[in-house]
Amino acid sequence: MATLIIDFIFEYPNKIHPVAWIGKLLGFFDNHRLSSTHSGEFTNGMVSVLVTILIGITLLYFIGYMPILIRVVVEIYILKSTFSVGGLVKSIKRCETDDIEALKRNTSQIVSRDVAGLDKNHLYSAAFESGSENLVDSVVSPLFYLALFGIWGAVIFRIVNTADAMIGYRNDRYEFFGKFAARADDVLNFIPSRLFALLVMAASPRRVYRNLKNYRRLKINGMYSMATMAALFNVKIEKIGHYFVDGKSFPNPETLRGLEYAIRLISYSLFFILMVVIYFHGTWWS
Repeated sequence: MATLIIDFIFEYPNKIHPVAWIGKLLGFFDNHRLSSTHSGEFTNGMVSVLVTILIGITLLYFIGYMPILIRVVVEIYILKSTFSVGGLVKSIKRCETDDIEALKRNTSQIVSRDVAGLDKNHLYSAAFESGSENLVDSVVSPLFYLALFGIWGAVIFRIVNTADAMIGYRNDRYEFFGKFAARADDVLNFIPSRLFALLVMAASPRRVYRNLKNYRRLKINGMYSMATMAALFNVKIEKIGHYFVDGKSFPNPETLRGLEYAIRLISYSLFFILMVVIYFHGTWWS
């Protein structure tokens, strides 16, 4: 509950955000590669992720020996960094503008594609896609691994997901160095993304089933959230040259406001369910 309150009020500044520290550590490995061969780059990338995980779980291990009150405060601080509802909603809200230059600027901060030549329809689509996909990355998957393995699981997922966001690209620099991070993120998101689709299917079974049947193979995990949310709002989404999901019309600012509401509703419902289960049944890892 404390983590939810913190999340609702504010996001950590970068200087004290554990994810920013993870990023700096991964960046250090990125800038100090020991080999330029393809296999060497893959090994360097894999070791950078594994070492970061090792450092993370070592810190959690020693935190476990702190006095109980200090330990609880530190664990709440760390746990909050593994998910973000408020930050995700704010990033979508910034894209609810008719000013195309502001829309391009705000959208470019949440997607990796080049937005310079995109029209409003495709800019709103990009924001909608990002919000939908990040609902799994920022909420569903961390909670899934928190439920299974406690704070250890949530932290490991956040490290892998951060690595994927930083280096999991198919380009000259990261094709091999980032491959382990990208594949590890695919593996960790495999079950949560599909559970999320099943959850949303209860609200609009026919449209969600249709979209999943037609489009789920376009991305190994991402389309399970994007196509599902597109079905829920009956909108079309498109990343030009990569994928297209049909619907009634492209997203607009009103759609993005609806997406905000859906993100909060789904996120807080999952938190509530998890807290109730833990309260009545406890956890095997406690």
